Amino acid sequence: MNNNIELLTQNNIDVKGALELWGDLDTYNESLKEFKNSLKEKLNNLENYKNNHDLNNYSILVHSLKSEAKYLGFTNEAEIFLSHELKSKENNQNYIDNDFNNLKNTVNKILALLNNYFGEEAEKKNLLIADDSNIILNFLEKSINKEYNIIKANDGNEALSKIANQDIYALLLDLNMPGLNGFEVLTYLKEHNLYNFPVVIITGDDTEETIKQAFNYPILEILNKPFNEKSINRILISIENFYENH
Repeated sequence: MNNNIELLTQNNIDVKGALELWGDLDTYNESLKEFKNSLKEKLNNLENYKNNHDLNNYSILVHSLKSEAKYLGFTNEAEIFLSHELKSKENNQNYIDNDFNNLKNTVNKILALLNNYFGEEAEKKNLLIADDSNIILNFLEKSINKEYNIIKANDGNEALSKIANQDIYALLLDLNMPGLNGFEVLTYLKEHNLYNFPVVIITGDDTEETIKQAFNYPILEILNKPFNEKSINRILISIENFYENH
């Protein structure tokens, strides 16, 4: 276990103030570990409360998250959680929806920092690829950086099932699929306020009409077929930039 306090202080964590509360480093580390292990479940529950417009339970849970972060020295992060607590108590669903990515990214940054602090390997990010061509799916899987866990779907219904049951980091979505096509998936995500991750369109149709229709939705980019490793890497950089800028 790499309990490098400097790693925390360099990331603006108020370790000195936290130790005044917890008393000694061992107790502090135990509490940090418990906090880290609870973050993913808390985030999933918050997202479910948000999607179900259950702001009463949302405010209770985000209050707990705020308090724990503050007690452990995550002062700046606690301010973000506080804003969500106050807005949820005001029943301001619009604010919660629009700023949820900010909260989600904050939680994930805390988790990444604590994984590093405790010398644990971070979980791979889930990259969902929806395309009815196994050739495309396999080519993308082999071409994409190994830091991602590739999840495959052959149609829109399967893609939505994966989104509902897993924490998706980004979605690469083909437009022309049997059953539920790409545009229908985009519409579903919009109607259910599920644009909590970047969406990249995969298509061989580069007509002006199709491109214009795609950008009516909050997509990140379009990956035109046929593509190569260079264009795939460009998309991956755009995905990482998305999270850095939100």
